[in-house]
Amino acid sequence: MADVDTSATRGGMRGPDGLAAALAQAWHGVLGSLPEEDSDFYEAGGTSIDAARIASQAAECAPDVEDLDVTLMTALLDEARFGDVRRLGLETIGHTRGGVA
Repeated sequence: MADVDTSATRGGMRGPDGLAAALAQAWHGVLGSLPEEDSDFYEAGGTSIDAARIASQAAECAPDVEDLDVTLMTALLDEARFGDVRRLGLETIGHTRGGVA
């Protein structure tokens, strides 16, 4: 997968924005476009198979968070907007790790 340089990816895969970086890289790899906060999954050509691919790739940034892939896939299919998917993923990570994302 190609490296993606966006504001979401510049922080690397660690820390609070690790999910944003992983999600942006997966989005780019699967859908072929760089996501912005208001990018819409369906307008970018996303399908349910694409959602599963993006979610499983992005969830690798937090292997300690059980079912993060399911949360991300559901968010992609239900919420569709990149920023909302990112927020829901960070909330899930925060709850699992006992802190605030």
